[in-house]
Amino acid sequence: MLMVLYSFFVAKVFAVTIQEVTILVDDSYPPYSFSENGKARGIYIDIVKEAAKLLAPQYKVNFIPYPWKRALHEIKNGTAFAILPPYQHIKERPYIWPYSVQIMKEEVIAFCNKDINLLVHLNAKTAQRKHPIIIGVNAGYLLLNEKLKQAEKENKIVIAENKSTQANIMKLYVNRLDCYLNDKYSTYNAMSIMKKKTTISFNNIKEALLVMTQTGHIGYTDASTHTFLFKDDFILRMDEALSRLKSSDTYQKIINSYTVKN
Repeated sequence: MLMVLYSFFVAKVFAVTIQEVTILVDDSYPPYSFSENGKARGIYIDIVKEAAKLLAPQYKVNFIPYPWKRALHEIKNGTAFAILPPYQHIKERPYIWPYSVQIMKEEVIAFCNKDINLLVHLNAKTAQRKHPIIIGVNAGYLLLNEKLKQAEKENKIVIAENKSTQANIMKLYVNRLDCYLNDKYSTYNAMSIMKKKTTISFNNIKEALLVMTQTGHIGYTDASTHTFLFKDDFILRMDEALSRLKSSDTYQKIINSYTVKN
């Protein structure tokens, strides 16, 4: 009888020590991060899930898909603990700190209609067009390099935010946008899915410019009002787990599992 009571007590104490952690994830950034039937899916989610196994039993990590701008708002207010997968924009987003170790490297590309010569337009000292070039981005994304920021100040370009990758691609296809900025792999993945569902051809869209190379991370709230007392310990453990995972075969297998086969 005493042994049964002791086992019950130990099990109860053990259960209480498990800390549940919630990470908000971009719900519209396939194949990296997206919502499918209300559940978070994608390369980043699967990588962090695998790393989280190394944190058990101290931590149990949950993922909730969220619209990106809303997720950033929750992080800024300190009502959410972490967000996945932001690039490092330390000056623009002072409410996120620190960032996890690098999870993946991405290439941000400007996709433009074939009649748009973006590079010539950006480098020209005098106006090459009557109207500025309209460039689409996903809502809440910060993708402008210094040249594009300057071009926006000079009214050479106008930035138009749209909810998702597919929405931007469709607007580019029907010439409501001149160009679209996004990760190269994510854009081609969306194009492939759209081609399978419709008769659309994207032959008129080209890669016009490598805008930047960025890295994806877990970003943690740095709001003064946050109450996540486990923050420092979790970050340390998660960084160690991610570093271990990245040196394993499992890491590349996860990435390969989302490769689009055309």
